[in-house]
Amino acid sequence: MNRTELIDQVRVDLARAGYAVSERCDLRPVSFDLVARRDDHLLIVKVLTNVDALSDPIAQEIKLLCKFLHARPILVGLRAGAGVLEDGVMYNRHDVPIVTPATLREHILRGESPMVFAAPGGFYVHLDSEALRAARVAAELSLGVMAQRAGVSRRAIQMYEHGMSASIEAAMRLEDFLGVELIRPLDPFASFRPESYEPERGREETGDPVERLVMGLLQGLGYDVRRTQRSPFNALSTQDADTLLTGIGEEGAKARRRAKVIHSVSRITERPGFFVVERTTRTEIHGLPVVSRHELMRLDDPQRILDLILERARGERT
Repeated sequence: MNRTELIDQVRVDLARAGYAVSERCDLRPVSFDLVARRDDHLLIVKVLTNVDALSDPIAQEIKLLCKFLHARPILVGLRAGAGVLEDGVMYNRHDVPIVTPATLREHILRGESPMVFAAPGGFYVHLDSEALRAARVAAELSLGVMAQRAGVSRRAIQMYEHGMSASIEAAMRLEDFLGVELIRPLDPFASFRPESYEPERGREETGDPVERLVMGLLQGLGYDVRRTQRSPFNALSTQDADTLLTGIGEEGAKARRRAKVIHSVSRITERPGFFVVERTTRTEIHGLPVVSRHELMRLDDPQRILDLILERARGERT
């Protein structure tokens, strides 16, 4: 299965699970392939046949998007290096959770969560530390007896009771010995917490004079402008609770392709998007509001930008 086929499969699975899914982001370079929403649950989805292709810059941009769009990241892949990823296992690269297509399908369609995660040294599980301690106390067992049964040290049992992960073998021995379920299911969508992620403030300069001017205008109006390098839009422009997907470029075939994708992403993320061009007679491209640089320069209030975008979006819908 090639990457395009894999993306299409993931898109179908998400739609079957009740997610509204964006068009495939087939522009280059690209940090994500799909965005998907079900109720208040928004996903930024990356799909790779070999997950080793996830570089740190791409991961950082995915996490930046998750931070400002209040989303969760997920990478769907088939293998790492020469090895095949196992179903039912959660992997991780650069703090981005990774699952196979089958693991994602079981999770979103059937509610079957992975139970095992991969980490240096092997496969591990999370234990219900409170249930472990309660079972040990109820059976009046010492740490030493528990350690002997599990094949680990007394210190390890203490750490399990304080939330440390365990090897699969030790966890299963404890479950068999105590006769209680201790292994906790994992939620791939909850392993990364965007609210606690603090992206580094990188260099926002760009060699494109129009892009540089537009970003300067938005910053002058009070927007926090975060430049993106691998997304269909050029920046996330945020003020208070409003985040705008900001595309910048010249009119043409490439701009039309980008506008189509930005409009799709805007619809799913429920964040207004717009495209700034040097000059134009258009008010939209593929449903995405368009603003000329000269119009932008005449606006002196960030609310007027938002009002103009929403007005043109409403005009396209009618």
